[in-house]
Amino acid sequence: MKAVSGFAVALSAALFAAYYWWFRPDWLVALVYGVLCLLAIVTVPLCYRAFGFIDLDVLRGLRAMEQKDHQEMLGRLSQLQQSLEDLDINEGEKQAKTLNNLLNDFHEVIANRFDGKNLSASTYLNAARRVQNQALQNLSDMVGVGHSISSLKRQSSNEDSQRQLAEQGHRLNGLINSNQQLFQALTDTSIEVANIEEIGKFERTETLARLNDLADIARQQSN
Repeated sequence: MKAVSGFAVALSAALFAAYYWWFRPDWLVALVYGVLCLLAIVTVPLCYRAFGFIDLDVLRGLRAMEQKDHQEMLGRLSQLQQSLEDLDINEGEKQAKTLNNLLNDFHEVIANRFDGKNLSASTYLNAARRVQNQALQNLSDMVGVGHSISSLKRQSSNEDSQRQLAEQGHRLNGLINSNQQLFQALTDTSIEVANIEEIGKFERTETLARLNDLADIARQQSN
């Protein structure tokens, strides 16, 4: 809208200058013409909003943001998957592949579901992104745990190192279990977004609450 408003101001100023230069009117006529130019400028943002162009701008912005976030997450996920493979964390590597598929599936679904309405695909996107980022963080934590386990295994085997190994193994299993819950929620969300027009407001609200709760719980467990 800024570009359109700027163009309208520039055009009105040019027309006023041309009118004044060509007709050389007295100050009263020039004042009336100037007021009309100002009114024309004021109508631009009003018409822009009334005809729905602001919604289209928001829509384009959401799509661009979603595309950018999607590519960044895939890049980060690729690095994590390679690290998990190098550390021989097989279940973590499998989860990285699963999350990659979930991200791509959700991206394809959400791309066609933006409608600019409250509690619509854009709202689902914000909630799902929190869960997706938490799943990525869990995978990142798995990499950290994997390095700790590798370091402990290289040390002399004693009671303390065995205890630490058991603790790290327990934490690794916790991260894996946490991601399994997050993946299920993401799968359910993709299905519901794809059928968003067929789902009542209560169900959508419940799904969003579940997504946010899962992200909060997972983040607390990983800290």
